[in-house]
Amino acid sequence: MNIVGGSPVRVDARPKVTGQAAYAGDLRLPGMLHAVVLRSPFPHARLRTIETQAARELPGVRTVLTFRDVPEVVFEPLDEATDGATGGALLLGDIVRHVGDEVAVVAADDLATAREAAALIEIEYEPLPYVLDAELALKSGAPLIHGGQTNLVGNKPIVLERGNVGEGLQQAELTFKEKYCTQYTSGSPMEPRVVVTRWENETLTVWKAGRGVFLDREQLARTLAIPAEQVHVITPVVGASYGNKDESRAAALTAILSRELRRPVRLEFTREEELVFGRLRHPATIELTIGVQRDGSITAIDNLTTMNTGPYVPGAYVIRRSGHASTYLYRCPNVRFEGNVVYTNSYVAGSYRGLGAPQAHFALESLIDTVAEGLGIDPLEYRIRNVVGPEGQPGQRQSDPNVPIPPQPVEGGIPFSSNGLRQCLEEGSLRFGWRAHVGSSGVRVDGPRKRGIGCAAAIYQTGQLPAEAVVRLSSTGCVQLLMGTVDVGQGSNTVLAQIVAEALKVPFDAVDGSFADTDETPFSHGTFGSSTTFSSGSAAKAAADAVVSQLKAFASRLLGLPEEKLEWDGSAVRQVTGDQLISLSELLSSLGLAQVEGKAQVQISNTTHIVNAFATHFVEVEVDIELGTVQVMRIVAAHDCGYPIHRNAVESQIRGGVIQAIGYALQEQMLINPSGRPYTGSFVNFRLPRTTDVPVIEPMIVDIVDPIGPYGAKAVGEPAVIPTAAAIANAVYDATGVRITELPITPARLLAGILRMEEE
Repeated sequence: MNIVGGSPVRVDARPKVTGQAAYAGDLRLPGMLHAVVLRSPFPHARLRTIETQAARELPGVRTVLTFRDVPEVVFEPLDEATDGATGGALLLGDIVRHVGDEVAVVAADDLATAREAAALIEIEYEPLPYVLDAELALKSGAPLIHGGQTNLVGNKPIVLERGNVGEGLQQAELTFKEKYCTQYTSGSPMEPRVVVTRWENETLTVWKAGRGVFLDREQLARTLAIPAEQVHVITPVVGASYGNKDESRAAALTAILSRELRRPVRLEFTREEELVFGRLRHPATIELTIGVQRDGSITAIDNLTTMNTGPYVPGAYVIRRSGHASTYLYRCPNVRFEGNVVYTNSYVAGSYRGLGAPQAHFALESLIDTVAEGLGIDPLEYRIRNVVGPEGQPGQRQSDPNVPIPPQPVEGGIPFSSNGLRQCLEEGSLRFGWRAHVGSSGVRVDGPRKRGIGCAAAIYQTGQLPAEAVVRLSSTGCVQLLMGTVDVGQGSNTVLAQIVAEALKVPFDAVDGSFADTDETPFSHGTFGSSTTFSSGSAAKAAADAVVSQLKAFASRLLGLPEEKLEWDGSAVRQVTGDQLISLSELLSSLGLAQVEGKAQVQISNTTHIVNAFATHFVEVEVDIELGTVQVMRIVAAHDCGYPIHRNAVESQIRGGVIQAIGYALQEQMLINPSGRPYTGSFVNFRLPRTTDVPVIEPMIVDIVDPIGPYGAKAVGEPAVIPTAAAIANAVYDATGVRITELPITPARLLAGILRMEEE
């Protein structure tokens, strides 16, 4: 079969383009009520009094919930790296910790009435001291967001270390150091958060725009103190996620309303709520030092990163991902990453495509260009010489050789399962025509416009999470695939069907998939960590292989032939020589079966190799040195994502990631004023890339087949967004000689740099 590697029409294409696709927001149930959240106008305050009588008496209002009416439970549990620190969010509390924090929720017959009622709630706030900046929040005497002794999440930094950085810096002949800053930015998916809940007897059914139905079920069951079996979560079609489609209290609050009123309740974020309160990308301050020898070899990399996580969602996983760049992208025996995640009263940050990797790679790949320039080496050539190779990092493995290797290790002495990073650099540069551009830095192309080129490399883990699948093959040749995964728009439902069709050797159209329903589908991890194709795809293939194994076992007994001499051709079991054959329908009929079912539970891991994806992006820009504007002209995005299961989908993921990263590099920024109130509240002052901002984007998939992934696949969804901002910054420097160390690269920052350079 040639289904894997092709580009069949996506299973959701027709419903989406014809408007037939049903999103959670499209659901309308008899007697359904509408909910609205009342949010705090203060960054930090105690609720002295809250009066809801006027709201409750408004015709059409069914109930109002405040902190007095909901369980006093932590909705957002602390993750493994917080080490017992406080900081989880209550459903509703008597203390608010950021502007926009949930204070009350109203349910009414219609949306307009609910909004009117929310405005009638009278609250007396006692303002408390607040802090918005992460570095200030770490200083002695800073207001403590959650009490305790410090605003540092987990009470200590997260440290990733290999070798001895102090010795490595002493050995260095040259040392390069710089401080970089990145901003808050919002994912702003087309579909905002929306949830509909309904109670029937003691069972809660939830229709939710999310990214993990089983994670939602577990969280809701714990919050509501009921068995998980009493929670049924369904995720319909999702209008994009970018990693942060959950991490809000909407589902739990709606479920409580629905339980009290015994009617369905719908809660949907407004566009403004999704933009401002939908969980943002963490801003980061990165102090980076690189020590090198004059021949270019790197002796030490030292990274101190501080991230502002707001008052909730601890962010330990995000900062760990950030550490992967400086500890593993370049061959170096001595590395140290110290990550500080800090509570503040600013925006709430959370998961966002690439987690901390775009911030980290912006810093690392900018400084690598500076190092190359300081050594007089072409930045492309410098990377080719120094990026980590298939053998992994230098040193001896320290961990137990019988223990599975994490996708983000720190120690050396462990090879990669596959590593096409040098191919990305070399083949991508040929496609881009890098060497033809070398020596033309800052060339004027039209009046005040100057042209420049830049590149940046990237490394990212391929998620290895537990996954399950069920595959049923009927006597008519129809296939049913059952999986709990959520397709958030990336096309995973299509990819998983491709894998099953390939394994069963049946036409792609023969596979019918059912997904993301806790009552109907087996357990699945959430859609995050670039894990769906790799982990869920492995489960889908294993379940399909189990069906083939059963068919061969059945045929072996009926034909009296050993299984090793039999093969499945998609419609029948035959001898390898082709002499004897029994069709699927004959085989199942003789056994009295209507179908064969294969099940698989997998946890892809190994004890010998690291599974990572790699990329290099090459960028050409034109900079107007009078206006300070940057126009990206062309991007070649070379990726080692393993073998592409659906080539068009992979290329679309790369294009989408690049466009998203252009916005991150040049224009997107969620600002906050000193009062703690959001300055950026709509698309009027949060500018996403427009069509005119999008350059020619050339996705390029290098020829790599990973031996561990299903049919050789690895990850691409998150790596696509990671190296672009750094490549653009490097291209801007090539054009102007101005090194931008703070994102986004605004005209004001660029013109200030040009002015400083002229004055010098």
